[in-house]
Amino acid sequence: MRRNHESVGCRRTPSWGGPGAPWLRKSGDRPAAGPGPVGLRRPGAWFYLFVGICGATQPAVAGVVRPPEKTESLEYDDRRGVWVEQVPPTPGTPEGDLRLARADFTDGRYDAAYQGIRKWIKTYGDTDPFYPEAAVLRARVEIARRDHYKAHKHLQEFLNEFGGTPAADEAVHYEFVIADVFLKGTKRKVLGVPLLPGEDIGIRILDDLAANYPQSSTAELALKTKADHFFRKGDFALAEVEYARMQEQFPRSRYFRHAVRRAADAALASFPGIEFDDAALIEAESRYRQYLGQYPGVAEQEGVGLILDNIREQRAAKELNIGDYYRRTKQAKAAAFYYRSTNTNWPETIAAREASRRLAGMGLSEAPPEAGAATGTEPDLPSGNEEAP
Repeated sequence: MRRNHESVGCRRTPSWGGPGAPWLRKSGDRPAAGPGPVGLRRPGAWFYLFVGICGATQPAVAGVVRPPEKTESLEYDDRRGVWVEQVPPTPGTPEGDLRLARADFTDGRYDAAYQGIRKWIKTYGDTDPFYPEAAVLRARVEIARRDHYKAHKHLQEFLNEFGGTPAADEAVHYEFVIADVFLKGTKRKVLGVPLLPGEDIGIRILDDLAANYPQSSTAELALKTKADHFFRKGDFALAEVEYARMQEQFPRSRYFRHAVRRAADAALASFPGIEFDDAALIEAESRYRQYLGQYPGVAEQEGVGLILDNIREQRAAKELNIGDYYRRTKQAKAAAFYYRSTNTNWPETIAAREASRRLAGMGLSEAPPEAGAATGTEPDLPSGNEEAP
């Protein structure tokens, strides 16, 4: 027998587009009487009874009481590389005041951190066990406030007195940071205004780090930074010296290949031209050959062979230029000597071909005359004390 749904309060839900859909009613229409759609019915008594029973039995089922909430903070320990839970700092104690100053620094409140750390050092002094941490934090705050010279002076005082403490390594690191900043053009402040160049201070800091901490990685990095700075400025002679020093002191350095190649580049760049002494050119050739021997694959990719060919051409041109000098000064015998030397020492070079052409123009052969043979008009060789220009 078919049951009437209206008699049991289960009115059919109108279709989505049917005339009874709520969203199709006009603003003035009132909904039809009845219990309404199933999805919009008010919850019955059984629902409230079920919720009440579940709420009453939940603590008994769980069997535990939630502890009261507490304030927690985590602080990263640089030395151990872990996050450590911290209890709230207690103001008025060395550790608590230091943590409050560090919290200001971490949150970027540098002025507040600076005032806090100054007050800490004035209150507790350098005899407190937390002083090394406070001294390093003061330098970090001063670096953040761009007062690099003051930070350097404070770190220098700290390292002179507390060089053997665990915080000394961190202080050395920030000394290097300050030196690097000065070498990149930051000026030293005078009465709070950046006026004076700081390059000399940066160089002095790097020298101190390399001399006083020779076994540390910072000393190695200090030498490299100093050499790279000279190279970028164009002080190639000084750069070559620093790269050579780096190779000598740190033969197993990760920057060793960089130092060998840059030393060769610096030596070559310091050669002013064939009109001048070729000692730098000879040094560059030696260093490029060292690089080629130690790193043949990389050297081939970097075109070191072509660089050596160019050096060979320049050395030949240098010797040819000496012959030209003697020819201009009417010293044909000395000129012939250097033209022939160019052919002998640097065959298959442009300078060697030019030397042959000049000898032919002088009516002389490329081969030197035999010893004791009559030379006729052949010029005598230059004396041993006759120097090239």
